[in-house]
Amino acid sequence: MSLQFYHYLHLIGLILVFVGYGGLLSSERARSAMMWHGIGLLVSFVSGFGMLAKMGIMGSMPLWVWIKIALWLVLGFLPVLAKKKILSGPSVVKLAILVGAALAYLGYFKAVI
Repeated sequence: MSLQFYHYLHLIGLILVFVGYGGLLSSERARSAMMWHGIGLLVSFVSGFGMLAKMGIMGSMPLWVWIKIALWLVLGFLPVLAKKKILSGPSVVKLAILVGAALAYLGYFKAVI
């Protein structure tokens, strides 16, 4: 599969992740929305590693990749903070947007600050 195909899958996965975050704001469909969150995380994870393989950097991954993996874990864990009432749903969504922006920056510019 081409790099563009993996990139497209990666974006679809991230859209699904944020659909799940939208479900945090609605109490009646939160469970089904979290299902889309999990599916999106899986799709973005697999397609991300597919892109790394196509770019030829799977052997020695640069620091920006490790930071993206750590932020991906944060993105996956944030709904737990809302479910346990540690943070409100809107706060978790705002944090997810910030984490998503950092992930996009690292992915597109492949730079570490």
